[in-house]
Amino acid sequence: MRNCVCLLFCQAALLLAQGNLYPNRWVYVSRSLQEDRHVEEVRAITRTASEHGLNGMVLTGLDQLDRESPDYLKRLEQVKQISKQYALRIIPIIYSAGYGGAILRHNRNLAEGLPVKDVLFVVRNREARLAPEPAVAISLNGQARIKQEVAVKPYRSYRVVIRVKTEDLEPSAALRAQVRTADNRSLAPWEFRVPSTSDWRNFTLGFNSASYDKVSISAGVSGSKTGKSWLDDLRIEEVGLVNVLRRPGTPVKVQSEKTGVVYEEGRDYAPIADPDLNFRFDHEGPLIRLLPKSRIREGERLRVSYYHGMAINRGQVSVCMSEPEIYEIWRRQAALIHKNLAPRQYLLSMDEIRAGGSCQACKRRGTTMAQILGDCLTRQFKMIREVNPAAEIFVWSDMLDPSHNARGNYYLVDGDYGGSWNYIPRELRIVCWYYERRRESLRHFSSLGFKTLAGAYYDGDTLDNPKGWLEALKETPDALGIMYTTWRNKYELLAGFGDLLR
Repeated sequence: MRNCVCLLFCQAALLLAQGNLYPNRWVYVSRSLQEDRHVEEVRAITRTASEHGLNGMVLTGLDQLDRESPDYLKRLEQVKQISKQYALRIIPIIYSAGYGGAILRHNRNLAEGLPVKDVLFVVRNREARLAPEPAVAISLNGQARIKQEVAVKPYRSYRVVIRVKTEDLEPSAALRAQVRTADNRSLAPWEFRVPSTSDWRNFTLGFNSASYDKVSISAGVSGSKTGKSWLDDLRIEEVGLVNVLRRPGTPVKVQSEKTGVVYEEGRDYAPIADPDLNFRFDHEGPLIRLLPKSRIREGERLRVSYYHGMAINRGQVSVCMSEPEIYEIWRRQAALIHKNLAPRQYLLSMDEIRAGGSCQACKRRGTTMAQILGDCLTRQFKMIREVNPAAEIFVWSDMLDPSHNARGNYYLVDGDYGGSWNYIPRELRIVCWYYERRRESLRHFSSLGFKTLAGAYYDGDTLDNPKGWLEALKETPDALGIMYTTWRNKYELLAGFGDLLR
């Protein structure tokens, strides 16, 4: 018997050494566990994964346990038992700064803030209102795709409204809108789903002009092969205090244009907040209301500076990695995850961080965005190790990869992520997911001493993507495994994926 056990052990070790059996063979599962059916869906995925040789389930939605209901926790316990039944360990994916929904559920003011400087407000009837300078204008009539260059003032906030009409679009389409600069920086990438057939309706997006005095606005309906679309009545206007953020790193300043006196909140004017803070530009910002003993006079011209949050693409909002409160929230989640699941592996969801470095909390640190990101990842790593010193911690690759998003001129980021890989613990495991540059990515991290795992599949119709990753992993020292990664809940090829690994 002892010889038989030794033989099996040697065979397994040989398979691992040959790269034919990786220790981490995962499936990505996105379920909110807000309904009982989610448990049964997890059960079906887990059963298939287990029967075809996978041994881990990366599970989403676990970084706001302090806000969840007792029913959610019961479902989570059921999922925990299912994972034990099928010998599939749970790997929680947590701590997203790029997609900040979990943090914003605790405090919406923790979004990264974009600066607006010296906007003109004028006092009338004890209220100060925005006075745009100059009024911005653009014209458009009945086109299907538009592109216009517009003069703007630096560090101002603008709203763009586009009217769209559609007729018999097939398949479903999207209105893609962009605000770009002369150096091709994207200030407001947005995508709206549009109905197949619809009468005229308005679509609204916003942007911050940053340091630019001229931008190019483009929009068009795309994605359909048949049908018609029209764009009309494109309007642009300056807005004030829309989505204003109130946290220590995003102060508001109200100053007299004539005397330079900085007025005091709570003494000269009422506290400022946006009750409709939703990171969209579909509402008006608050007025500045004078208090009874205010030093601000009727007709006075005020210069107002503040920071606002902003959503891009289909609603993505990044949070500030420099505000201390965010780490208090994350620390609580680490303790609760350990209490409820005690996982031995974690995946940090730190990908596509498309805003940062622009608020005072970031600026006063006097460091690069690469260092801010590295410090954030290091603190997350330590939080998890505090509750489980033996935890193995993985992270998405893109913000640490010079072949991917570790660079400058990245969306709304003020700064450069280049070199971020120099500021993180070498014990972190890197999940590479850029298929077209998989070899460069894997080579980059393995040359620095990091162990890697491949984020494969991504909703294709074949298994060519995982096959390409497996070929690249064979060439990579210390490769730890591969994951079936689906954003569209597409599990039809999961069984074949598992068989491919065996």
